[in-house]
Amino acid sequence: MQSHLTPRLPWLATLTLGVLLASCSTPPPPPPPPPVVAGPPLKPAPIDGTYDGIRSVIRGGNVSCGTQDPITLHVANHAFHYVLNQPGIPWQPTRVFDVTIAPDGSFQTQAGTAYMRGLVGGGHMQGEISGDACAYAFEADSSGSW
Repeated sequence: MQSHLTPRLPWLATLTLGVLLASCSTPPPPPPPPPVVAGPPLKPAPIDGTYDGIRSVIRGGNVSCGTQDPITLHVANHAFHYVLNQPGIPWQPTRVFDVTIAPDGSFQTQAGTAYMRGLVGGGHMQGEISGDACAYAFEADSSGSW
C-alpha cells in the first residue's frame, strides 16, 4: 500500500538536505556591537584667573583714544567686571561692563550703546570693546606673556 506522501518524499528529502547544507556553509551573522555608554559630561576647561594683555585702538573719533594700552581682566566664576575709561567724553566718562562667560567661552555684554564681546579658552582671551567714541581690539593671556 502506498501512502499519498510517497511521491513527495524525494522532493522533501532534497529540500531538507538543501536546508541542512545551507545552514552548515553560511556562518551566523556577527553579534551586534555593544551599546555605547556615555560617560559623564565634559567639564569646560578652567578659565578663571588673571589675563594680562594689550588693548589696541581700531576706531577713534576726534577724541584721543590712545593707540595701545595694557589691559588686565580678572575672571572669577566665569565672570569679570571691566571699566572702560573715556576721558574725552564728558557726558559719559566711563562705561561699565559686567561680563558673564558662556560655557563655550564666548561673551557679549552691552552698556548703553557701548559693548564688549569676545572669546576665552586655553589661557587666551581676545575680543572687542566699543565705547562711545573709540573702539578697541584686545588680546590677553593668563600666563601674562603680553
